[in-house]
Amino acid sequence: MAALVALLVVAGVVVGVVAWTRPDCTLTDTLAEIGTPASTDESAPDLAALGLTRGHEVRVGGVVEVVSSPEADVVVSVREGGGGMVTGYDAATGAPRWSIAVPGAGVHIAVADGRVVGATLAEQARVFGLDAATGANRFCHGLGTVDMPSTLVPNSWVPVALVGATAVTAWTDAADGPRIGAVDVVTGDERWNVEGRARALHPAGDAVLTGAGVRYDLTTGTSSTLGVEGSLAAADASHAVLTDSRAGTLHLADPRVGGLRWTAPLHGRGDGEGSVLAGGAVVTNDFASPGRPDGLRGLDAATGTMLWERAAEGVTGTSQRLLVADRATVWAGGIGDLGRFDARTGAGEVVAVRGLRGLSVGGDGRVVVRFADRLVCYTPAPV
Repeated sequence: MAALVALLVVAGVVVGVVAWTRPDCTLTDTLAEIGTPASTDESAPDLAALGLTRGHEVRVGGVVEVVSSPEADVVVSVREGGGGMVTGYDAATGAPRWSIAVPGAGVHIAVADGRVVGATLAEQARVFGLDAATGANRFCHGLGTVDMPSTLVPNSWVPVALVGATAVTAWTDAADGPRIGAVDVVTGDERWNVEGRARALHPAGDAVLTGAGVRYDLTTGTSSTLGVEGSLAAADASHAVLTDSRAGTLHLADPRVGGLRWTAPLHGRGDGEGSVLAGGAVVTNDFASPGRPDGLRGLDAATGTMLWERAAEGVTGTSQRLLVADRATVWAGGIGDLGRFDARTGAGEVVAVRGLRGLSVGGDGRVVVRFADRLVCYTPAPV
């Protein structure tokens, strides 16, 4: 059935929109439900020591996920009555530009190159997409059938990855078992749908990688393994970082053809250990072990040579709640502290940030810090 899109644009904001490509896969506009405009709150933490200037804030409750981009800060929140709501806030002002209701459980999003894609489970595995800045050019495509609750389940995401013009998701089909499928993010057309299992999906050049280290070609869906033990922690077009907690090792593999490049020790053991790729380095969270405190360590991504290590109390070890790559910078957050570190040298500072719940980066220097019921945007401080 041909896609139907009804658009009404007022002052640059898309309103009154219902877009669909199939009768069982709809995106309904909910901008009228977003009542609180952006404001400025002088009580928000001062992050000047981290090179940031405080900007606008947005009051929003029930937040499940925040993904930032140069065009918009895109927020997934729980919608009263069931399902989720995905809202785009203007990156410069914090004004809500668009909002849609998304039925089902486990809503998860990805943003890249001006497009938002998401995946959810509601009778089908559904993939949807729209423009980050305006909310226009929407699609929704259903894949297979699933047996899932109709309400959003926080922290139980359906994996989704966005690579160029392709969105990839994974689900357990009621008839065919575990599946992985790809959809064109411009047309909404299905590209491929193959047998496969994934709890996480990582973009890696012309492929996506699962958390178990299985590679799926974006064009054909053909799969192959990296041939390296461990759980995938981070990936890009040239590197795949895997951690093997039982063996106490960190590996770097080639994401294109598989195979091990180098191995380094993991320091300490614990739940939630993190490793990210930033600035040509692998930065990993170290847990306390005999003779060694909690800390961060930077390894050269090309060779595995240790570049630096440092103690960073409050944002590492079991205290760590987030580790986010931001170009050549790494952000590490704990229960009440936030640190910014150079990925190549480890130079940086840690400041107290009470009530820290999360952090997202826009790729343009902006940082959005999440608290219990608000998002505060920070911009790079003038040099």
